[in-house]
Amino acid sequence: MKAALWLSVLLAGFALAYPGEVIHQIPAPGGHPDGLTWIDGYLWITSDADMQIYKIDPSDGAIVDQIDVPGPNPDYPTGLTWNGTHLIVTVKPWKIYFVDISTGMAVDSIPAPSGSNNEGLTWDGTHLWSTNFSNNVIYRLDPNSGDIIEWFQPFSPGGNTGLAWDGYNLFVSMQNTQLIYVMLPMVPQPITYYMAPCSTPQDMTWDGEYLWITEYEEFGAQVYQMDAGTQHLSPATWARVKTVFVD
Repeated sequence: MKAALWLSVLLAGFALAYPGEVIHQIPAPGGHPDGLTWIDGYLWITSDADMQIYKIDPSDGAIVDQIDVPGPNPDYPTGLTWNGTHLIVTVKPWKIYFVDISTGMAVDSIPAPSGSNNEGLTWDGTHLWSTNFSNNVIYRLDPNSGDIIEWFQPFSPGGNTGLAWDGYNLFVSMQNTQLIYVMLPMVPQPITYYMAPCSTPQDMTWDGEYLWITEYEEFGAQVYQMDAGTQHLSPATWARVKTVFVD
């Protein structure tokens, strides 16, 4: 009886939200927000309009700090991620910079995988992943050299703009279709997909529970916190269900 009751409560909790549901939204700073990542309770977000990387409060979008986009004559700071030590940002003319957030200075760089339209960037704990808007390719990169280890093309019309990693899955935003794909690395067919909360979905990040995504607009752009759907099906969740039955 106890096990059945707790399982009912658990499953009822799943029904309260749906994949892609917007939980919360905040204004994005700067205009044309592009790259996005999560570091220790704060969002970091780039702006194509003023070449800044902002640290913002996820509760209300208030600017906590900001640093310059690295590189000579930078243009379009697209993908953004965090490897536990450095802020990593893809910048046109197509390099990937490793930035010390305490000083705002780039300490290293590697070449971006393509000569044009590199977009989303994410870190899986060992490697960098980068996506390309034009050729519909997702690259797995050596973070020390930038060498392409492997790549694949999602089964989609293309227009890939954002990437995120939740420990199990890649999330890929598609601006051409306004969709978010949930994918296993190197598997072209998505596990599932759902509508993005805006017409111009850009880069994404995972905060440990929810997915966040930027909206690529010059004025009034928002950052959306979303239910990703997949956390309910992670191995950790099924381990809890198993424990309930054992108890």
